[in-house]
Amino acid sequence: MTEDTIDYFYSIRSSFTYLGAARLNAMARKYGVVIRHYPVDLGKVIEAYNSLHDPRPSDRTYAGARAYEKFPARERYTQIEYQRWSDLLGIPIQLDPKHHYGTRELPSGVVIAAQAMGLNADRLSHDVLAALWRDDRDIADKAVMRELIAGAGLNVDPETLCQTALRQETQAQLQSNTELAVERGVFGSPFYIFRDVPFLGQDRLFFLETEIARTQES
Repeated sequence: MTEDTIDYFYSIRSSFTYLGAARLNAMARKYGVVIRHYPVDLGKVIEAYNSLHDPRPSDRTYAGARAYEKFPARERYTQIEYQRWSDLLGIPIQLDPKHHYGTRELPSGVVIAAQAMGLNADRLSHDVLAALWRDDRDIADKAVMRELIAGAGLNVDPETLCQTALRQETQAQLQSNTELAVERGVFGSPFYIFRDVPFLGQDRLFFLETEIARTQES
């Protein structure tokens, strides 16, 4: 019997991915489902959709929804949502971490490389997300990543994993994940796909669990 999987598309710098990561891991353990990690460059995913599906004139780059995405009130409201979910779930979060924005090649690469090596990418991915959104650490810093790898108990040399993360073939996988996300209709983070059924956002984990439970009962 083929093992069921959750295809897990996300940005390693996504706040709501962090808020859902521990619950997703617990769900996978509960139901014996494998999480297949697909770290992506979410900005490139969104740009691909804009170029493929955006009917607006090219001289109105920030018309409509794009302007809405950049609207300061939306950013303020997003922080309110962070606090609401943090309070509800009992998961601490930094509302505006100074390291929010940065490169994703190293932190995405360590998850991709760890998964390829058969290591516990579930634990590592969660720890990287928590380092940013709970502890406001610079996850693009190799020293930080080495510490997180060591703390995850992966039985691998942290420096070796960091080096593997930045190799051309690992970074090519990050690009491939990003392209696959567009092909499969992913348009946000986190995005879960179970048996071709999509679920966008950590606030949809209840529905994902319901679907997994239903399939296991049938």
